[in-house]
Amino acid sequence: MPEPRTVDRPVDLLFDARHVRQSGIGTYIRTQLAHLEEAAARHGRSLAILRDRDALPELRPGTGVILASSPAAAMYSVAEQLVWRRAFEEARPRAVWLPHYPYPLARLLPGNRRMLTYVTVHDTIHLLPASISGQGAAGRSYARVMLSADARSCRRMFTPSEATATDVKAIAPNARVMVTPIPVDDIWFAPADPGLSPVVGPYLLYVGNTKRYKNLPLMVAAFSDLAETIPHKLVIAGGGASLRTLDGRVRRLAEDNRDRIVLTGQLTFGALRALVASADLLIMPSLYEGAGLPPLEAMASRTAVLSSDIPVLRETCGDGADYFDPHDRDGLARLLRSYCADDMARSDLAARGHSHVLRRQQRICATAAADEIFTEMARSRPR
Repeated sequence: MPEPRTVDRPVDLLFDARHVRQSGIGTYIRTQLAHLEEAAARHGRSLAILRDRDALPELRPGTGVILASSPAAAMYSVAEQLVWRRAFEEARPRAVWLPHYPYPLARLLPGNRRMLTYVTVHDTIHLLPASISGQGAAGRSYARVMLSADARSCRRMFTPSEATATDVKAIAPNARVMVTPIPVDDIWFAPADPGLSPVVGPYLLYVGNTKRYKNLPLMVAAFSDLAETIPHKLVIAGGGASLRTLDGRVRRLAEDNRDRIVLTGQLTFGALRALVASADLLIMPSLYEGAGLPPLEAMASRTAVLSSDIPVLRETCGDGADYFDPHDRDGLARLLRSYCADDMARSDLAARGHSHVLRRQQRICATAAADEIFTEMARSRPR
């Protein structure tokens, strides 16, 4: 393992990259890091990342590294608060950017009160009813307290979608929110090697975790209703390791269709790209999302997308997807049957998706969040 780079104190910006290996937030961190390093160099600012010892993303030579004092400290935990406190003592950052929203209590210490604080709020799922979020009353209360504290003190709260920004403002009307959509990594637009796919033959695909709000039971039930009329398998990728503990309903349905439903678990990136590119359809059945990158990655791979008809996915997918009511099992089954039987319709949908994601890429400023931080830093105090 390479030794950490020397950090000059104080550093201009400390970015928390500890969760780079996770699925959703890890994708966000990996995507932001390259743009953040580019923006820091352009603005003439020093940058350091906070990371766990066994999770070192690829960095430019000038980017400093601070090791987390408590490896693998969980999000929303007391251990995480201690990690931040010790990192602030070591780096003495002028600004800190946290890619999730638990309020850093160490900011209240006298030496940290002038530190500019930024957080990214991907979604407000932790505040939703237990039937969707899986959170008890204590967890929902903690999330609300953290979000409210951030709204009072953060210079800016970044969200990946207008829908999430609206949710944040409904909870904390005084929050200073800036919408910074996440671009799709350029690698998704490159041809994938089909030989790397772990599944052969025609299949339908879901990519993501298996938490309750992902609504997988409806997708599995709709597939089981028509499994005898189509040759496809249903592939659930990325969440197999936690499937049995997060949603027993999905486990039972999958076991009833053992020969037609494939649970891949976690995959290498090359295998995941090949799996997405070779699928006939990607299905996004969520009841709630913060933005929704898997449909965009599928569109970039020229794979047709079926999405639940919720506001945030309408915002993300635009006219590049076909939509279904996430509570209508029969409606999804009809849509699946139609597209599985019609190669031309499926090809047309894939082409629409590819055009949509290309237009979206052109509209997005990938360094918007980083530029906002460095611009505000210049206005707030002398270098």
